[in-house]
Amino acid sequence: MHAALSIALKDLRQKVRDRSAIIISVVAPLALAFLFSSANPGEATFKAALTVVDLDGGPVARSLVNGPLAGLGPAGITVTSESSEAGAKAKVEDESIDAAIVIPTGFSDAVQAARATQLRVIGNANATLATQVAEAILAGFASSVEGVQVAVATVIASGQGAPDPAIIEQAAQAAMTAPAPIVIDQGQTRDRLASAPTYYAAAMAVLFLFLAAQFGVVSIHAERRAGTLARMLAAPISSRSVLLGKVLVSLVLGVVSMGIVAAGTTLLMGARWGDPIAVAVLILATVLAASGIALLVVGFTRNEEQAGGLTSIVAMVFAVLGGSFFPLSQAPEALAQLALFTPHAWFLRGINDLASNEGVAVILPSIAVLTAIGLVTGGLGLVRAGKVVTTR
Repeated sequence: MHAALSIALKDLRQKVRDRSAIIISVVAPLALAFLFSSANPGEATFKAALTVVDLDGGPVARSLVNGPLAGLGPAGITVTSESSEAGAKAKVEDESIDAAIVIPTGFSDAVQAARATQLRVIGNANATLATQVAEAILAGFASSVEGVQVAVATVIASGQGAPDPAIIEQAAQAAMTAPAPIVIDQGQTRDRLASAPTYYAAAMAVLFLFLAAQFGVVSIHAERRAGTLARMLAAPISSRSVLLGKVLVSLVLGVVSMGIVAAGTTLLMGARWGDPIAVAVLILATVLAASGIALLVVGFTRNEEQAGGLTSIVAMVFAVLGGSFFPLSQAPEALAQLALFTPHAWFLRGINDLASNEGVAVILPSIAVLTAIGLVTGGLGLVRAGKVVTTR
């Protein structure tokens, strides 16, 4: 064990002086996390500007203006008024507003008399979403208007002789202001979706972890090329001690890399990784998986160049499949299922689960899978890499 620690400390001192290792382990993931989260904020607020042309001025028109349209402010939609349809159309064309709603003359009288009528929407061609929102609002209002017309028609049909206009208006007002017979109480499960800064910070951290984890085990080939591996084996140092020392370097570099990225993105980008103890356990399991895969890759290569190149390929393929570049919720179902074979997906799943502000228990499935990946690939890697160490 003392020999393994000595080898690990020697390699770590070399890596601290290696600028490329620092760039790949710390600088690159921090920079890309910032760029990805800036390009994909994920929390954009919808905004739209509507105007209303009330050419009617009747009670039903006022119920539309003072009801559904007046309550759109909290949704990011501003509603103004315009005196003429021509003026509203001009503002739509010059893109001062996104859409205009026109209430025609006689609208209230038509509703109260149970006659057909219409509302018009003038939309900007470059603001299709705002136009669709305006149409949806009017469609909902039209449904309530149908209820008004049914109520008015019932009053007219049940009366004797000419209906009293006051009774008709009273029925219309009662129908417009009546509460909905069914109210939907919308519940929501606890949030398990990390914010954009947190997701991309974690995604870049796990991507570059696989590149950083190779530094320790890939140096086995470098030691062979330089002849230092043969001198170590000639001394009273076993091949297992050499392998253990190299694996310790990968583990330490991986933990330091992810720890600095987690702390840096929290302070600089406002990322919220979750419970610190749970995050630490998740990082350890992920580093174990990355180190095991890197060791297995080294066991199937003959030199330093092959090992570095193959490790980078594996890291990038896993990153694409595992959701490092885009959330798996946006991926096709087949790709989402395939991602479950990658440690990246399980790590990011754990990060999303920690968004619920729960502890280690919520990420136990992710930890179990990552640990299993690390033990299986690491065990096979020790066998394969052991042959690389002892081959002269």
